[in-house]
Amino acid sequence: MGATACAGPQPDPSASSAPEPTGPVPGVARNAPLHAVDPGLVVAARDIPETYPGSAPRDGDPTARVTLGRTSPGDEDYRHGSVGLSLESTDLADPRLEEDNHDLVSILQSLHEPTLRFGGNSTDRRFFFTSTDEPIPTEWPLAKGEKITKVTPTDLERVAALARRTGTSVILSANLARYDPDRAADLAAHARAAFGDRLVGLMIGNEPNGFHRGSDDPLNVKGPEWNRTVYARQLTAYARAVHRKVPHLRIVAPGAYSDPWWEVAAGAPGTAPFALALHQYPLSECGTRWTRQKPTVTNAVAPQTRERVDALVSRARSAADEHRVPLWITETSLSSCPGGNQITETLAAAVYHADYSMRVQALAAERVTAHSSLGPCHGGPPMSPLCSDGTVGSPGERFGLRANGLALALIASIPQGTMTPARAGSEDLTAFAVSHPDGSTSLVLSDFRDPATAGPRTTTVRTPAAVQRVTQSQLRGGSWRATAPAGDAADPHGASGSPSAQGTGAPAPDDAAASYPADPRVHLSVENALRPADDDAVSVDGYGLPITPPADRPEVAGVRSGATSFAVSLPPGTTTVLTIETKHATARPSATASPSGDGTPAPKATSGTPRATTRSGGQ
Repeated sequence: MGATACAGPQPDPSASSAPEPTGPVPGVARNAPLHAVDPGLVVAARDIPETYPGSAPRDGDPTARVTLGRTSPGDEDYRHGSVGLSLESTDLADPRLEEDNHDLVSILQSLHEPTLRFGGNSTDRRFFFTSTDEPIPTEWPLAKGEKITKVTPTDLERVAALARRTGTSVILSANLARYDPDRAADLAAHARAAFGDRLVGLMIGNEPNGFHRGSDDPLNVKGPEWNRTVYARQLTAYARAVHRKVPHLRIVAPGAYSDPWWEVAAGAPGTAPFALALHQYPLSECGTRWTRQKPTVTNAVAPQTRERVDALVSRARSAADEHRVPLWITETSLSSCPGGNQITETLAAAVYHADYSMRVQALAAERVTAHSSLGPCHGGPPMSPLCSDGTVGSPGERFGLRANGLALALIASIPQGTMTPARAGSEDLTAFAVSHPDGSTSLVLSDFRDPATAGPRTTTVRTPAAVQRVTQSQLRGGSWRATAPAGDAADPHGASGSPSAQGTGAPAPDDAAASYPADPRVHLSVENALRPADDDAVSVDGYGLPITPPADRPEVAGVRSGATSFAVSLPPGTTTVLTIETKHATARPSATASPSGDGTPAPKATSGTPRATTRSGGQ
């Protein structure tokens, strides 16, 4: 008798396997990426209390006052989705920028339909677009270790799929240093075909004021003949070539921090529609001059740094108003100095970024993108809001957010509305308010006192209408130099007891978890989102992503319904978002927006090793 005759029943290969077990969120599979799960379900599983811990005022604490005004005609719009990220133009060729990278989808979705700008110094030095598979040029001068990156229409289509999935608007940049208007027009045509109306602008070059820095500067891409007159003529030629292929595509320039270059760019003929692009890096004294502009914690939280931000953005706003064009901040960070320093990856930088994101919108900047990198957490640019696992030579697919990235996500959670007058009575407390169509108001309070030396402060908020309830979300950390453990994304995947995304040791896996191991490509998972941060780590409400949606946030303690003021206790070194609901609010705040074709988001109807800098040069 043959062996097969006595064999038992064989499994049916067509039969479906057992369903994956439910993870810590009911109805959600184990190790699900964040973007696949309703943030409200994750927040519910975190078991956040109904009343925000520590929000009740205490007798004897210092006090401060904030006064809210009423909106009036002419107040600036707050555009939900205006906060975004800037990457290098060469990153367009990075295969990780695709719709199936779970962490990047989660990060972009956490920014609520952001702007993603591709530019930076690589644009005019190492970026080569071709639609005909031309060979990479060999005559371009390159710094040691640099190489030219070829970008093709296939790359644009891959990134466009990611943009569609995440509701992201995109700004691309054309190489101006290698003068070729027809190539820029070809880039624009293929970009329009790939991105459609999500392509909201084309930048012509990057920081042309830095094309020639002196006879021996390694960043030179032009000779001593380069000047503003030549630049204006070439900008016009590019714009006209682009508009022959893609009529009405917004031209964006100059991407500079110099007033004369704003004027010649905005005044160049043939560029309409146009957006004036500003770059700002306030603490970029990397040497020994200008002490107040060095990248130190003291300068990061100092009032004079905020004053310098206001001064530069206000001048750019005046130039934009004079030429009747919008102002976009297409590249910014706290510093452009290479490597790590006192402020990289810290709470100080995070509170600054949260304040900056509100500050510039109050000054009428329609878009603001923080310069970023797809580089690794260990060895990549430390000022970048996000970073990956792997190494500089072989970066990985998993991504996490640093402290400043969490700050951007918190601000991005504020719904669409109108900037409303808000006045703080102290120079170490800033206040920005957004009124929403439902009658509620989001109030953003950044406390710049030192967490190491100051204690909680009772802040009394006076409102123009009777208050019904107030909810809270808060960015905080143990000290100005505290960090968010985004670097855990780079730890060996599945290491026993390794830190989680939020910084705590991962528990030993149970049998079911061992049967369904975590996806090695995913860092931002539901399981990691449910592990609270260490007490001293930078977090939002004690966790990382997802940010608690406005409708699910805990209430501020002791708010008396019907009163026109309330008090809340604020720790030092924090950014707090208060959602103030009035007696006549029609609904809880929503959080939806979609990019429009003209480039303005609108609401929907419904370790000792030297480290690279995020960019080279800057203010």
